[in-house]
Amino acid sequence: MKKIIFGLIAALTITVTSCSDFLERSPQDALSPATFWQTENDAYLALIGTYNGLNNIYHNGHWTGYNCVMMDALSDNLFDYFSWEGYSVMTTGNITPTNNGVAGSWYQFSDIRACNEYLEMENNVNWATSGLEEQYKAEVRTIRALLYLYRSNWYGDFPLVTKTLDLAEAYAQPRTSRAEVQSFIESELKASIDALPTRASVLQGRICKEFAQGLLMRYYLWNSDYANAKTYAQAIVSGGNLSLADDFKTMFEVGNQYDKETIFDFSFISNTARDLYGNPFVANGALGGWSSIVPTVDLMDEFECIDGKTIEESELYDPEYPFLNRDPRLRVSMVYPGQVYTGYTDAQRGCYNSLPEQIDGNNNADYWNNAGNASKSGLQLGKYFLASNVTSDGLSHMTVHFKAMRYAEVLLTLAECNIELGDLAEGAKYLNMVRARAGMPDVAVSDQETMRAQVRRERRVELAGEGLRREDMVRWQVDSNGKWVASGGTPYIVWKFQNDFCIEHLDGDVENRKDANGDWVAHVTGRTGGEFGAPKTAFARENFATFSSKNIFWPISQSTIDVNPAIKQTTGY
Repeated sequence: MKKIIFGLIAALTITVTSCSDFLERSPQDALSPATFWQTENDAYLALIGTYNGLNNIYHNGHWTGYNCVMMDALSDNLFDYFSWEGYSVMTTGNITPTNNGVAGSWYQFSDIRACNEYLEMENNVNWATSGLEEQYKAEVRTIRALLYLYRSNWYGDFPLVTKTLDLAEAYAQPRTSRAEVQSFIESELKASIDALPTRASVLQGRICKEFAQGLLMRYYLWNSDYANAKTYAQAIVSGGNLSLADDFKTMFEVGNQYDKETIFDFSFISNTARDLYGNPFVANGALGGWSSIVPTVDLMDEFECIDGKTIEESELYDPEYPFLNRDPRLRVSMVYPGQVYTGYTDAQRGCYNSLPEQIDGNNNADYWNNAGNASKSGLQLGKYFLASNVTSDGLSHMTVHFKAMRYAEVLLTLAECNIELGDLAEGAKYLNMVRARAGMPDVAVSDQETMRAQVRRERRVELAGEGLRREDMVRWQVDSNGKWVASGGTPYIVWKFQNDFCIEHLDGDVENRKDANGDWVAHVTGRTGGEFGAPKTAFARENFATFSSKNIFWPISQSTIDVNPAIKQTTGY
């Protein structure tokens, strides 16, 4: 399958000519209306330039890598230890206008401007291919709607600009109400759907009809409009162009990145400006990774046992052997002690083992308190960072595409919508389709409250590390104490960082025997927590800080307000 290279054009600079002979010459380092916006190929190049804007949502720069995965560090799924990566201050709720982490870089307009410019200039093109103009416009409008969807979710009110502006105009734009921005998103996506090709006929990396429908599905779901979310999810199913992949694990291997389940992917191309720097996502001991973003023990506990019961309910669960008899997706979603991984060996004293402080009398480089780059929970990312996808020599130039939307999300949306609308049997049907693919038993039709907890847990484990968890937690809102409510009604655990650091991690060792999966059996003797470099302390799971409702929307950087006083600060900051 052919691939579209998103980084083909970083931006298109339109230069306005004047009467000066010098300025009337064709520019050598920019594109001008006199030499561009004439042919369909010109339009194609400009279209690719608008795709480059997705970099701000899914990539966010070479050294940080998967922004799309790191977004789950803004929830209870993943943990980011290093404050300089820009996520920790957001997770703790300590974000301010002068210290707003990654949120400072996401509040921008260059990507939106590229879309506006395309839509203003494309009518100058001599279109020869029937339907192509309408398709390209629909792709650009979908990209612009996506950019506005995320920013109105993150910042609330956000300037709605649908034309290119000169500098003076740009620095005088106020924030538009979130309701108006989201109404625009809704109308843009609806207007684009019919002009887009279906997933069955689109090239990899290009927006299809089902992706626009899926964005509308997300929009309605995130606004708790279950009837409309169900309509657009059902439209994707009825289209018949997608289905679940046969195997949960192999779906995330490099060779299966654009499979029958993938609605849209964000491509990383090795040894280009759009490759993936893998060091932040892998273990320290054998690979010299940073363990920047790691799964939480809380996420580990969310996976059921193979009998379909939670760890609190199942007789199969043994807290000393927490990785035995578990949902098979746990082993794919995270690398836990006892697994054989790239750079490690298939031996009791060679596999990934973050449990003991020392191994055979030597300090264990993967033990949380022995190295800054050791996982602070004792767990490592799986899924996109499967051992089969990671090679020591190619770690800094990976080509692991991100599944920005996949069919399982559609089915889980249908499950949740039906449950919320009272059709519990229909909700169970879609829920069980996803569970069956994972090798998990069906859930029974029961009362709405029980099934609501089940579908929320299923979304968490199926979609872990895919950047959707924070949006789920925001829409499920906070309890009366200002604590985010996670799946099953469990209060969201807000982690403390750096000088006041506490994260739950596992202690123990790996036994000299294997389980049915071929992993060395991890024996967990305790769960502790504490600050790196400090004495180990007893750990009790509780909320260490209050994540207030103001943190649902992020502050605007003070530097942005200094440049444009028309921008008013987010309420509460």
